[in-house]
Amino acid sequence: MSLTNPSRLLAKYADRFQSQQLVLLNPDGDSLIEALAPQVAHLTLLNTDWVNHQRLLPLQRGNVSLAFGADIQALDAPSADAVVIRIPKAREQLRYLLAMASALLPAEAPVYLVGENKGGIRSAAKSAEPWLDGTRKLASGAHCQLLMGSNRAQQPWQPETWWLQHQVATPDGELALASLPGVFGHGSLDPGTELLLQQLPSQPQGRVLDFGCGDGVIGAFLAQRNPAIELEMVDINAMALAASAQSLTALGHSAKVYPSDGLSQVQGQFDLIVSNPPFHHGLDQTFDTARRFIRQAVEHLKPGGQLIFVANGHLPYGDDLDHAFGRVNIIAQDSKFKIYADKK
Repeated sequence: MSLTNPSRLLAKYADRFQSQQLVLLNPDGDSLIEALAPQVAHLTLLNTDWVNHQRLLPLQRGNVSLAFGADIQALDAPSADAVVIRIPKAREQLRYLLAMASALLPAEAPVYLVGENKGGIRSAAKSAEPWLDGTRKLASGAHCQLLMGSNRAQQPWQPETWWLQHQVATPDGELALASLPGVFGHGSLDPGTELLLQQLPSQPQGRVLDFGCGDGVIGAFLAQRNPAIELEMVDINAMALAASAQSLTALGHSAKVYPSDGLSQVQGQFDLIVSNPPFHHGLDQTFDTARRFIRQAVEHLKPGGQLIFVANGHLPYGDDLDHAFGRVNIIAQDSKFKIYADKK
């Protein structure tokens, strides 16, 4: 695996971590482990991205531990000598990671921030002020920067302070949801999902899959309409999975919530598959996930089962629908979005 530009910049300074207990939060799915592992006493990587976590698994070794989860409670030994944060695109998620870093470290221990200029690294020092002192630039290159600051004081990790409880307006009235920083739909209902909710069955039945569940709004909406459905919800984002599970629990519904790259972890067939499929991975726009989802969804539908999803009107999914279902059926649209629906 090649290194991303932020990882390449960080690898040049691997000797800074000599014999340290190093924790890397939000790592890219590349081979940075190979540069860091020979230097450190132990390297722990906590990923909130299931795809990146899966890519890193083959690189696990004696002094390298990998974890997937929404926060540092997923770690076996939540302490460190230094923390590196690969900054995410959402500023509130960076603050969330900084709070975790502070909980892992003693006062004055170093925290490193690495990321792309277009990804927010230029404003990262400002975001870090509540947790770090003296944040400064160590290096730059390939449109990336590496910053370092000192942990102001070890602060206990308080995950409950990061939960956002909010309500969104749906065709059936207000729906209460829970969310965490970095989750799609955090604190609001996006217009595409709003249009999708208007087209969903009034009485969903049987097995239902919510693909790319985000804060759980689609699955929760369907469970409110029929609590008897067998609901499954998948996403690659650990915070989204935690948010969906929390949203369903608070509403008194049950669901199987789990990570999946596309439909790779999904078993069996469904009566209904619904989605507002993602077309970004990190900062990059990509249609691969949604296109694979469309082509694979037909195999996960029961005879007569239905796929319903929303997409930006300009996105090129017509060929994939025609390949999977032999037709392209648009049941609603506005100036920005289209709702596609097909039965097996």
